[in-house]
Amino acid sequence: MLQTRQTYTDIPFFISRNAFTNDLNKIKDLSAIRQSLKNIILTNAGERFFDNRFGCNITSSLFENYTMEMVVALQSRIAVNIGTYENRVSINDIRVVNDAENYSINVVVDFSIPDFGIKDTITIPITRDR
Repeated sequence: MLQTRQTYTDIPFFISRNAFTNDLNKIKDLSAIRQSLKNIILTNAGERFFDNRFGCNITSSLFENYTMEMVVALQSRIAVNIGTYENRVSINDIRVVNDAENYSINVVVDFSIPDFGIKDTITIPITRDR
């Protein structure tokens, strides 16, 4: 019996068309999941229509004092949102690293995709708007 592996597909942030088929280009598997995680982390709660709970509100933490309580709260918020909205991954570790020189926070998420047997890490820099 032929077993096929499940494929995850998504539309990229910057939508474009395939020049030959005129279909929308799409991203697959690991790229789709990485984009989804980035989308969850960078979205502020209330920005998504019809679901005010979606998002982590990380950008509001850029100007707060960097304390252990803030780090734990951010890690918890990220873990809850990923657990709620991205069921294709299991989280291994979440780190929030302050980059005081650049006035930014780096969110590092170690995750695995059980369906594919893949472990990966994504680093998302969160900076102030200029």
